[in-house]
Amino acid sequence: MGVAILWHGKRHWTLSMVAICLVLGALLGVQVHSQRLRGDTEVGRQTGALVSMLTTSQAQLDQHQKEIERLRARVAEYELEVANERGMARLRNEELQHRQIALGLLPVGGPGIQLVLGDSTMRAGDATEAQDLYVIHDFDLVQITNELWAAGAEAVALNGQRLIPGSAITCSTRLIRVNDVTISVPFTFLVIGNKENLMSALNIRDGMLDRLRVLQFKVELTPMDEIVIPPVAVPPQYQYAQPVTEE
Repeated sequence: MGVAILWHGKRHWTLSMVAICLVLGALLGVQVHSQRLRGDTEVGRQTGALVSMLTTSQAQLDQHQKEIERLRARVAEYELEVANERGMARLRNEELQHRQIALGLLPVGGPGIQLVLGDSTMRAGDATEAQDLYVIHDFDLVQITNELWAAGAEAVALNGQRLIPGSAITCSTRLIRVNDVTISVPFTFLVIGNKENLMSALNIRDGMLDRLRVLQFKVELTPMDEIVIPPVAVPPQYQYAQPVTEE
């Protein structure tokens, strides 16, 4: 009787221990599973966060790239506008310089010729009328100037006086005046232009210099590699001629 009670108590204790172990095992399993789920969740969260960050960064990078391309295109437009403006400014400056040269407002330099004229060494008695044949007159200088322009002269000076459209070569009481400045022999032309063309035009047969040489006038014609011609002393003033603007 006592043995049966003892065995019965031992069995009860064993079952209790088994139950406890099962419960502990179940709890342990639940905990391990929870830890695994938690770890998977954290990894998933971290992975998702990284993917989101990468996606956002790529979107920002694409946006920045588009902005860079837009700015580059705008810079190219600015550069083109500046280049066009510089080109127009250069053309305007060249046109202004050409006009200033034509009006004699700028000193100019370049190749050309030098022509020096002096009175004739021939004499025909004491008659004043005869002596007038052997001196240089204003009309001689005017004709030579016209021959120079016709030969393509780009700038002309006579005894240091720049000749421009409107310049007058006149004679008064045996004095020759250019641009209201009195000049005297020797008369020196400085001319800028094609040297060969100018030399050929002035040396043409029956031309002005040819007739002067026949009468033994002093004629010295020299090609020059570099000539400097000063600007006109007094710029022309226009009182009545005004520019016409088109509407």
